Amino acid sequence: MWWYRIKSFFKFYWLASTKYNVQSKFLHEFVVHVLDTNKNYYAFEKIENERNKLKSNQEKVDVSDYGAGSVELKSNHRKIAEIANTSLSEPSKCKILFQIANHFQCKTILELGTSLGISSSYLASANSNSVVYTLEGDSSIASKASEVHQSLGLKNIKVTVGKFDDNLLKVCRDIESIDMVFLDGHHQREATMAYYETIRPYCHANTIIVVDDIYWSAGMTDAWQMITDKKDVSLSIDLYDIGIVFLKSELSKQFIRLVPFRYKPWKIGLFG
Repeated sequence: MWWYRIKSFFKFYWLASTKYNVQSKFLHEFVVHVLDTNKNYYAFEKIENERNKLKSNQEKVDVSDYGAGSVELKSNHRKIAEIANTSLSEPSKCKILFQIANHFQCKTILELGTSLGISSSYLASANSNSVVYTLEGDSSIASKASEVHQSLGLKNIKVTVGKFDDNLLKVCRDIESIDMVFLDGHHQREATMAYYETIRPYCHANTIIVVDDIYWSAGMTDAWQMITDKKDVSLSIDLYDIGIVFLKSELSKQFIRLVPFRYKPWKIGLFG
């Protein structure tokens, strides 16, 4: 798996464009206002303080993995610090999620894979009028995530605990119309595609779908390519660590790889 990530990164970097090669107006504005902005919002520091607390928390919990599991953690009896150091999305990725939700003023956001609540905190902080619906398979992890949300004073997050297969459709029906999706938490091709197909009927023309860890494995890359090939997907942006798709019919079909300007190669999932 490590070799696949390394090989994929160098292939990606060789084929990728830079922001200076972006031509369409929509994509240019997305790059400027979402991907390449240096804005630091007041919420960032507070959330990162919570991350640091988690990374030093030596409490142990019993964890049930319903997804592909952790590459580094094999035991189901884990320290919170170990989970925080291996499973949480990096600040650079979380800030992009925040910028997407903020720029497009997404009001209904669906996240698959709450983990310890850091990415959902970023999403919820982007717009106080939004509601973030987040699903987590493990009750112990979900409990810790709720503690993070409460510590940050975030009241616009709804956590659903249990297997995605059991809960996803019900949550989608409750939301009815989804503005943004962060598809994480189960790094396998078949599961990713099944979740995408479940979610898709509840999306609209302006929905933005973010797929996490698209080069985590060959299966995840296959799933990403299958999603971008969908007829109703217009613009697809490959940032190596995440993939972003737009459903806007007025956009011409385009697939673009962009060098993640503010990322560092060792910070974008290549080695973790």
